Amino acid sequence: MNNKGQSLVTFVLILPIILLILFTVYDIGNMVLLKNELDNINYIAINYGLDKLDDNNLEEKLNDIIVKNKEDIDNIQILIENNEINILLEDRITNKLSLIKKINAFNAKSNLVGYIQDEKKIIKKK
Repeated sequence: MNNKGQSLVTFVLILPIILLILFTVYDIGNMVLLKNELDNINYIAINYGLDKLDDNNLEEKLNDIIVKNKEDIDNIQILIENNEINILLEDRITNKLSLIKKINAFNAKSNLVGYIQDEKKIIKKK
């Protein structure tokens, strides 16, 4: 009996499953990294904004901070009212190896709100 032939057939049958698992892990990793990156940028912008609440053109400054950290964000919404800053950032996966990109299935969102209460900065997810 030829075991080499059996091993080759088994390998060829299992290879697509292994590749699918690897691409899925790669895509999920990219999703988590993108979400983390948006959360960090959002936190930095709100933290800066809470220090400079009295500035006249704070919204422009916050937008500049966000764009300097990541240029190609799809959607940036900044709302400043009643000494509260609300920022929504949206972006999608743009990796060339991603399977999800081909079906346009993943958009990352980061929505944080920040305000000052009892002389402490409070930044939380909305």
